Amino acid sequence: MTTPQPVENVFARAWDLLTHNWIIIVPGLVIGLIVGAISWFVAPHGAYDPNDPASLGRALARASSGLVLAVVAVVAAIANQAYTVGMAGAAWERGTATLADGAASFREDAGRIIMTMIGLIVLAVVAALLSIPTLGLALLAFYVFTLYAMPAAIVGNRPGFSSIAESFAIARARLVPTLILSILIFVISLVALIVTTPLAFIPLLGPIVQACLVQAVVAYVVLVVVGEYLNLRAAAAIPPASPSTPTV
Repeated sequence: MTTPQPVENVFARAWDLLTHNWIIIVPGLVIGLIVGAISWFVAPHGAYDPNDPASLGRALARASSGLVLAVVAVVAAIANQAYTVGMAGAAWERGTATLADGAASFREDAGRIIMTMIGLIVLAVVAALLSIPTLGLALLAFYVFTLYAMPAAIVGNRPGFSSIAESFAIARARLVPTLILSILIFVISLVALIVTTPLAFIPLLGPIVQACLVQAVVAYVVLVVVGEYLNLRAAAAIPPASPSTPTV
């Protein structure tokens, strides 16, 4: 077991990695543009009018497009996690990250990402149902204890739902640092939201600048979480997954 670095060191190092690896923000922007374009082309235009026979076809097309968009959203979510977390892991490992690192993660870790997403969705639903009787503590616990799930699946190569189990184990063993990290990430995200929201109302360049800034914040947060995951995993003496472990 090793002594973990202070949280502030992880934040500082993550910022340094981001400033030298701005390419980490590119996948999120590209994926967002692709999803937006597909949504525009696939979604039928025009409202349903019972007096217009042609509008019935649009209504049926709208139902079909909903399924297509749902599949696109799932694939986009998997790709976004694979590229962003995978590139963040590479940056922490060797100081630099490339799109090839993200592509390799997408090819190799898609199965683990899907399983982790399924587990997180189930836990999120349970936490939401318990939020009222627990005065919101269930949602807070979900956020804190699953913070390292994706890094565990992608960087730690944890198969199935064991990525979530490892996140719980690390958060439980290092509860105070994880709480500090969770609070700081929430504050950073809130400030970013307040700062970038007005940009959406500026014609043309506003939404572009907003998207770039938002994705930069996302990349930084992912770098911080991945860095703290590696930091606390070592401190909690949790061994890495075996290279021969199946991916699903």
